[in-house]
This record gives sequence, C-alpha cells and structure tokens, in this order.
Amino acid sequence: MRLFIAFLVICCVGCSQSSRYQFSLKGNIEGVKYGTVFLMTPGDSSIVLYKTNLEGGKFELKGELDEPRQVILKVNRRQTYFFMDGTNMEIYCPYSALSDKHIKGSPANNLAAEYDKLVQEGYYKEFNQLINEYKELLDAGDQKAADEKMTQALKMDDKRFELTRNFVKQHPDNMYSAYISGIVKEESYEKGKELYDLLTPKIQASFYGRLLKQQTEALAISALGVPCPDFTATDESGNKVSMASQKGGIMVLDFWASWCGPCRQEMKNLREQYAEFKDQGVRFMSISLDDSVEKWKKACEEEQIPWISVRDDNGWSKSEIRKLFGIQAIPFIVLLDKDGNIVAKNIRRNSLREKILELLQK
Repeated sequence: MRLFIAFLVICCVGCSQSSRYQFSLKGNIEGVKYGTVFLMTPGDSSIVLYKTNLEGGKFELKGELDEPRQVILKVNRRQTYFFMDGTNMEIYCPYSALSDKHIKGSPANNLAAEYDKLVQEGYYKEFNQLINEYKELLDAGDQKAADEKMTQALKMDDKRFELTRNFVKQHPDNMYSAYISGIVKEESYEKGKELYDLLTPKIQASFYGRLLKQQTEALAISALGVPCPDFTATDESGNKVSMASQKGGIMVLDFWASWCGPCRQEMKNLREQYAEFKDQGVRFMSISLDDSVEKWKKACEEEQIPWISVRDDNGWSKSEIRKLFGIQAIPFIVLLDKDGNIVAKNIRRNSLREKILELLQK
C-alpha cells in the first residue's frame, strides 16, 4: 500500500513538472560582445523572468514558465517583443537589427509574421490609400467627398475581421490566433465570441484564450440588441445626468475628448446629421472622456455643441463608462433605437446616417 501511495506521489509530481512550459533560447548577436540578456514580461509593470550574460555575442536562456506567451527579449539597451511557444529557439542577428523576425523555432512567432503579411496586403494597403485620399479631400475643403472616403475607410474594418476570421479558422490550434482575435474583436462582443468559438479547446484554455474569453464576456453588457447600460455623467452646469433619464427615441451617443483631433473633425459630420434628424425625434448626446474639466468646457465653447454635452467625472484612464462599451479609441459612436437598445457600436459618418434612416423607416 505504501509503495502504491509513493508511486502515486511520484506520478503527481512528474505530471506537475511536465505541465509547465520548458524552453531554451540560444542567441548569437553580432556587433556586441558583452552585456546582459533579459527575458521579461510585456506591459507597464514589466517583470524580469530570466537573465544571463552575453559572452562574445552569444547567450543561452533556459527555464520554464507557467505557459507560453508573448515576452520581451532585451539585449543591453535594445529589445524586441516575440511569441515564445517553442522548446528550442534561436536568434541570430546583428545587434542593430534585433527583431522578432529573426526568432527561429516558435510556431506562434512564425504565424504572427504570416498574419502581418496577410493584413498588410489585404487590409492596410487599401486602408492607408483611403486615408490619404480622405486627407487630400479634407485639405481641398470638400467635406462631403471626404466623409464618403472616410466611410469607405471605416468599412475596411469588416474586411480585416473577415481576413482574421478565415485566418483563425485555418490556424485554430496556435496561441497567436487567440492573441490576434483579442485585438481584432475591438469593442464587439459578437466578433469576440465568433473568434473564440473557432479556437480549439487547448487554445481556448491558453493564456490568450482565457484573456479573449474574459474580455468578450465583459462586453456582453453592451452587446448589440441589449438595453444600453445606465451611467451618470455631469453636464456643463454641474448637473448629474443619467443615461436612464435620456432614453426615449433614437439616440446617438458620441464619445470624444478635447485632445482628440479626429473627434473634433467628427463633430462637423454630426452637426449635419443633427440638423437633418433633430425634428424627426433623433437625439444626440456627447460624452467627454477628458481628464480636465477646464479643457472640456473650453472645447465645448469652441465647438458650440447644440445638443446635450456631458463629461465622465473619471476622465479617460479611470472611466467606468468607457469600460461598459469596451471603448479603446475615440471618436466612438453608439446608436440606440427608440426602445433604448444598442443597434450599432463604433459607427460613423455615412454609415451612421444610413442606419438612422433605417431606424426611422421602421
């Protein structure tokens, strides 16, 4: 019996040890002979995971982590981010060209390079061209044509999602698919859920799979078709205004800030739509995410906003309102139907106008 228990203990210890991700990373960095090599976690509060000396330009890092993930490789003052999921990896490159593209032996890092090439050709090339044309039209003073060009550029997000969805379908068992899904889903619960469901159970249980699930579930409160979550902000007179008190009729929620140039540009298009729809029961509300009350009020004076204008008391970084809608960047516009349900998120320019017209016809 004791032998049997001892055998079980040995098995459990063995299983525990093998469940951790073990790795080796060898490097030969040209142009620098000595120094220190660090393996670190990404983010503002970066933690050193492992470090070793650089001798004659060569180094070797060996160790184990809880699981594969993206890390930072830092050699003296230079650093690069890369995905570490290989067991025996190598990097051979000049010090001046330290980059993840020189990493060998990481399936996720290889897939990241493949995806970057895909979206550069299938998305960014056309998107950047549209943005350049938009700027030219804006400089020429042709606001109507500029709005149409920006609308085309914004619709390119659908193409990027389609490219990513097909990519994840082809590579459901690679942790990079979970990582890029977390980025491309943006503020959309629907996109996040669709991409998550494409992943294999193993990747769903991985670090980036769990993160994708957590972020997506947090967006359920502002998913399409659900009632707009309630929040409270302060108007220019210092009065508290709740979202619940504003419901009734089609409503456009415009999230912006005084320091956001594109937001100020978006105001021009919103004014046109306000003038067109205000007598048809469509209401507008701008919610500032400014940290500074003074800068917000100054911008309100400059913009002469004709509809209700409020500010999140917590500003940008501590905003709970921003979290409710999953807002990562502004301008950000949410459209509500007459029942107060969310029908569109991050919808702008002519696409917003078309959706309002659709709602008015119902």
